[in-house]
Amino acid sequence: MNPLVRLIVAGGLGLAWFVVTRAYAPNSRINKEDPAGIAQRREITGALRALAFFSIAWFILSTIVIFAFALVIALVAPPNNRGFGDAFSETVNSASGNVGPLHPFSLAGSLATLIATVAAVWVSQRVARSQPLTNLGLRYYKELPTDALLGLLLGPIAFALVFLLENLFGYMLGITGPVFNWLSLLQAFVIYLAIAISEELVVRGFFLQTINQVWGGAAAIVTTSLFWGLAHLLNPHANLFGVLNIVVAGLLFAYAYNITGHLWLPILLHFSWSFAQGAIFGFPVVGYPPTDPIYQTFVSGSPEMTGGLFGPEGGILSLLAVLLSGLILYGWSRSRRPVAPSGK
Repeated sequence: MNPLVRLIVAGGLGLAWFVVTRAYAPNSRINKEDPAGIAQRREITGALRALAFFSIAWFILSTIVIFAFALVIALVAPPNNRGFGDAFSETVNSASGNVGPLHPFSLAGSLATLIATVAAVWVSQRVARSQPLTNLGLRYYKELPTDALLGLLLGPIAFALVFLLENLFGYMLGITGPVFNWLSLLQAFVIYLAIAISEELVVRGFFLQTINQVWGGAAAIVTTSLFWGLAHLLNPHANLFGVLNIVVAGLLFAYAYNITGHLWLPILLHFSWSFAQGAIFGFPVVGYPPTDPIYQTFVSGSPEMTGGLFGPEGGILSLLAVLLSGLILYGWSRSRRPVAPSGK
């Protein structure tokens, strides 16, 4: 996610924690008038403390890792053969840009985000929630192999549908391929997997599960899906319809977590969704064009239908992919035995 998003989240949650802590202080008026609700208010304060702690740690660690990566890049492979100072500044700035060594969908940028996110989640689980990282839903369970296979297959199935519909409706002006650039595909594999792990650890992991303990599943799912959608507003070529589609996709990924009680299915579904969209079918992924996909697609027509330069997630057709995936997940949930959430 964009560093500015992390800064806004850290500031907002930190302020919310401060305000609620003051309002629910032991000698506060509300505690004196309603002593029966003290326990619930402590839970609310604790949840906000955990969320604020994580968001602040996430921003600080992300900044440290970005600066460390930028230092190495400026010393070893400075962009455009610039001097150290200019190369360092350009690399740091690229972390919130659309191009450059550390832009979010670059190899270095995605790995920097993964390292900072895993570190922030691990520290926050230990310090703010007194739980191991695996309690977020990262343990092995009996159905994991089949759930993993489903997650890996759903993305290609969903975007094969988008691909066929764009052909059917005449939005696909041309297709070249298949071309297999194995080095580019390996790089795309690492990038999309790193992004999927990072975002699912944060959104369906720490945020959703912390909110769920206090406000319940419906509030957690809606809140985290809205957050995930709005976080993409700073992406290239973003629009409100694209944000709405990502919110709906967030509901899908939350459902994948709910039916398994673990993060593996949403992580692998998120990965295969992005990999199929970009690396296989050649669509832009939330505003970022892929490099050397298997199929190079040339799309034209109504952006409301195709998503335009933002990619299919900015158009109506992607809602059909989400609907298909949701129906498959529903059928899958009916055919498997319930699994207790990890760590509970």
